[in-house]
Amino acid sequence: MPLAWRFALLPLILATVHAAEVAKLASPDGHNTITVDLDDAGVPTYRVSRKGQQVLGSSPLGLKSTDHDFTKSLKLLSTSAPEDRREQYELFAGIRPRIDQPHRRLSLTFTNENNAQIILDLDAGNQGVAFRYRLEGQGNELNELTVDEEASGFHLPADAKGWISPYNSSSSSSPAYEDYYFAVKPGDPPPYSRGGTTRGWYFPALFQAPGAWLLLTESGTGANYCACHLAPDSSGGLYRIAFPFDDEGTRRVKYRHDIKPRHPLPWTMPWRVIVLGDTAGDILTSTLVTDLAAPSQIADTSWIKPGRASWSWWAYPNGRNETDLYSSFITYAAKQGWEYSLLDAGWEKADTKALVEQATRDKVGLLVWSHADVFYDEPSRKRRLDELARLGIRGVKIDFWSTDRQEALEAMEATLRDAAERKLLVNFHGCTLPRGWQRTWPNFLTAEAVLGAESYMFDERYPDKSAELATILPFTRNVAGPMDFTPLGLAEKRYPRKNTAAHELATALIFTSGIIHYADKPETYDAFPTAAKDILKTAPALWDETRCLIGEPGKAIVLARRTRDTWFITGINGTPSDLPLELDLSPFGNKAWKLIKEGPDSLQTLSEQSITTQSLPASTTIPKWTHTLPPRGGFVLKQDP
Repeated sequence: MPLAWRFALLPLILATVHAAEVAKLASPDGHNTITVDLDDAGVPTYRVSRKGQQVLGSSPLGLKSTDHDFTKSLKLLSTSAPEDRREQYELFAGIRPRIDQPHRRLSLTFTNENNAQIILDLDAGNQGVAFRYRLEGQGNELNELTVDEEASGFHLPADAKGWISPYNSSSSSSPAYEDYYFAVKPGDPPPYSRGGTTRGWYFPALFQAPGAWLLLTESGTGANYCACHLAPDSSGGLYRIAFPFDDEGTRRVKYRHDIKPRHPLPWTMPWRVIVLGDTAGDILTSTLVTDLAAPSQIADTSWIKPGRASWSWWAYPNGRNETDLYSSFITYAAKQGWEYSLLDAGWEKADTKALVEQATRDKVGLLVWSHADVFYDEPSRKRRLDELARLGIRGVKIDFWSTDRQEALEAMEATLRDAAERKLLVNFHGCTLPRGWQRTWPNFLTAEAVLGAESYMFDERYPDKSAELATILPFTRNVAGPMDFTPLGLAEKRYPRKNTAAHELATALIFTSGIIHYADKPETYDAFPTAAKDILKTAPALWDETRCLIGEPGKAIVLARRTRDTWFITGINGTPSDLPLELDLSPFGNKAWKLIKEGPDSLQTLSEQSITTQSLPASTTIPKWTHTLPPRGGFVLKQDP
């Protein structure tokens, strides 16, 4: 056992020295294993290993409900036969469109000292492992139970390195899930950050442990539970599940219940997810979160189209709701071949009928903004969605949820269902982290839950920290689900940008979102060189294939992404120093490339350059391409036809 594990585990070893293994489940490829133990006091724990090396030590399991304690005095009643599964499905907002992943699943049924039963489901896939609880109910169980406390935790080795974002106080206009990621060691407290004194850590949480990279997050959360986060105290490397806070909430919404999750029986709770890989790139390309989510609830998905959108708010944030302005952005979307144009807050002040008619002629789908408060109550929610559908709107951006409460998750799930019935797309803003919804409800194409490009208007630290953040998000937030970062805003804002224009362009191709809302005005993009304008026209919202060529969270990322037969290679520098790159282009064919990089004014301009790889015999290696990324710089390579 490594020295770090010996010291980190000592308190738990003393407490569970007589623990006995009751179940072990390995992934189909044999690389990932989750093991469940039960000690003499009936306390359940689990361990996780990858390729024979432990990456999560003995970690607590169980929960306390209204009438029952499932954290101790448990006895194993039965173990199901392992079940081999294949998760095959389509994504309209994800790392790739078609998924086919093998999994194995096992269920353990325990009884407590009152003979009440709890089921622990285990899942092991080639990209990680997960567990969840189920309460089936028997005898004289109550019709509804409340979970007072969940004991689940994740025990990291002392020598792991982490990247986590602090869970801070939210308000009606400053939601949680919008903060920086910080480099941490297990046991470090959350820092004072954007929301003042922080109260825990957001999911997802990324760690590099000896033997593996891992990402902690959730899947399958909706009306069945509150969204959870990690408690602030991680002493000894143990991160525990925590519930939302009483002061969280959507403005003008009165809640019926407190923040504890409750549900009628039977009750299937969310998956606690541990994504595993050998590299950070393995984490980035994982689909484990959606593998574990419920299958699509929409039978006919032919109307769901990912795409790019023009958007006026970032360029004109101060109440510009003129019909002519919106019309110019619709015209630009049509010119670019983009699928959508978003009308943000205040859009009702414009001549909406004329804009819908124009968008219909131009074959551009209109998206509009709405506040979340009207989506809690079923009659008002359906009335609002009916109004939008009758108007000819294609989708709705619903903003300022500002809470992880179960009632908010219930309203969000109901909104996705009701929107699908009206063939409306959904974009959540000011919201919690996606938890597999893009599989279950494919009309969910993107969500915020990120400190995006609007922060140049609001946060004085953003210019210094945004480049680093952009190299962390693809391995954290974006693994959980599509991310509405709103890239490529170049206009000067209150806090001037330090990232180069090429960096900002590259993020539009690196970040994954079912709808990419390009942030700046048409004239900014019209000034780009020809090759850069071609990128805006041809880079899709949904890529056919993604490979991570360089993955160093906090420092650099380079991705190769394919649409049909064309490869794009794009990267960014997250540091304030020059960064030399060397890339082997041979796996992508012996073709010519167009390079888009910094122009003479690196903050505002781009330049293009042709790169040719000479035809060589098959036995000869194509020379590697070298390039130096300037501080906070970026690049895009696109194959010529």
